[in-house]
Amino acid sequence: MIIKSDPDIIVTSQDGEYLLVVETKLKDSSTDTQKAIEQLKNTMASIGCSVGIVVAGDRVILLRDSLEKNNGESIYVVGEAKLPDFLLPPADEQWKGKPAVEFESRVQRWLEKLKLTASLDGLPSELRNLLGESIIILLRIGEVRAGGPRWSKVAQ
Repeated sequence: MIIKSDPDIIVTSQDGEYLLVVETKLKDSSTDTQKAIEQLKNTMASIGCSVGIVVAGDRVILLRDSLEKNNGESIYVVGEAKLPDFLLPPADEQWKGKPAVEFESRVQRWLEKLKLTASLDGLPSELRNLLGESIIILLRIGEVRAGGPRWSKVAQ
């Protein structure tokens, strides 16, 4: 059974195709990270996206769907790498005081920055090997944006 949920960050093509979906978790606890992976697998299967990333604390976990089976049964973890905090840009000021949303915003800004960077040279080798040119190409050809609304303090 597939349960649809909105990913935290999406990368879409000009015609609206999902190129990459991202789930973020502020802390990296094994239970929360496993739930995030399962949630992302469900999302990938329900929207037909073959590439996903979980960013849990300082870990980046890459998932792919080999498309060999239906309903997400062929989605697997490719690997993982450390994401040093210094690589994450500061969050938008409006998210201060909301740690989970602030982290999500920082990850989105990092992906936007990767899209604009000419190469992967500034990344640690483990992260550079995990993401590779294929992920960077998806970022470059797509639009990086929030997967759903983020409610600011002003709106509450």
